[in-house]
Amino acid sequence: MVPIAKPKSGAGIDLDAQMLIMRIQPDALKRPSSFDIESFFDLDLKKLTGIDPDYRELPVGIHGFTDSDKKECVISAKLMEGNSKPDIYFARSTMAHEIGHAIIHVPEFRLKKAILRSIHDDDHASLKMYRQSDIPLFKNPEWQAWRYAGALLMPAITFKKLVNDGVSAREMANIFEVNPAFVQTRARALKIELK
Repeated sequence: MVPIAKPKSGAGIDLDAQMLIMRIQPDALKRPSSFDIESFFDLDLKKLTGIDPDYRELPVGIHGFTDSDKKECVISAKLMEGNSKPDIYFARSTMAHEIGHAIIHVPEFRLKKAILRSIHDDDHASLKMYRQSDIPLFKNPEWQAWRYAGALLMPAITFKKLVNDGVSAREMANIFEVNPAFVQTRARALKIELK
């Protein structure tokens, strides 16, 4: 069976992430800065969702997963050992993506008595039991989780401020502590052209 999530708009997902930021780290909406995703994962995820966060040794190429049946969100322990900026930034985006699944999809899939097993891997094929093209975009749990990750790490309000101030994509990547490709993806999601 193809796992289809309840339809969500990009704007709706952005608003959900913004509400979380307001609760957890409101300063991130006032001035461009990096959201403390690691502290949220370690300290707040379980309180907010009832989902256990964990770090484990995972098979090579698997960076994280979320399991609605076991109510767990796991990040590769090896991924968290990276010391270079690209490694750290990739780990942050992976963590935000899995948090997106935990917040958006675990309650929904448990209510439907369906199982979500999101696997974030090198191929970005995520849920291997279906083809991404089989699901309409706004019902695709992977698209929804990535949109949530972008909104959590790069809130629209501060992202747009930086763009209006002429800040480059590379500088924005350092401010938000994400890789430049993720900045580009966020700009496309917000229909903003970067210079």
